[in-house]
Amino acid sequence: MELRDQNGLTEREFLEAYAKKSYPRPYLTADVVLLSNGCDVLLVRRKGHPCIGRWAFPGGFVNPTESAFDAALRELKEETGVETASDLHEIGLFSRPGRDPRGWVVTDAYLAEIDRSRTRVQAGDDAADAAWFRVSLDGGKPVSLTAPDGTALALDALAFDHAEILARAFELHRSLQQ
Repeated sequence: MELRDQNGLTEREFLEAYAKKSYPRPYLTADVVLLSNGCDVLLVRRKGHPCIGRWAFPGGFVNPTESAFDAALRELKEETGVETASDLHEIGLFSRPGRDPRGWVVTDAYLAEIDRSRTRVQAGDDAADAAWFRVSLDGGKPVSLTAPDGTALALDALAFDHAEILARAFELHRSLQQ
């Protein structure tokens, strides 16, 4: 016997009549905060719009056939050449309205740590450059970044809401170290 809802519909009938367009749908991306030595972070320079030329975490859109976790690993490899055997730890979902100028874009951010001396980084796909930045901390919280050439980079110069993601990544990193 098939179960029917209060309208007398079976699940198949309900799903056939379901109006998906009644609800706006967000885009889903995955980003990776990759740390080394506890205070270096891997960033990519965006090759295209939006935020062209700005530094960001490796990441991108999740395909319908993959999980956000799998997309994070794929994007990290495509944009930096890095394949991490390290566990990815979920930092959380970031969904503040306006965080991405393309529209309603929600990102699932992940944290991993690797030994950068054993890793070769090379920009690829939609990344114009990839580099390790030194993170300056105050009370365990990120306050600024230093580029490989010694140039200072303010956190608010990062693309999208990546300064907020970086702060949350360091909170998670601290808790994982305890």
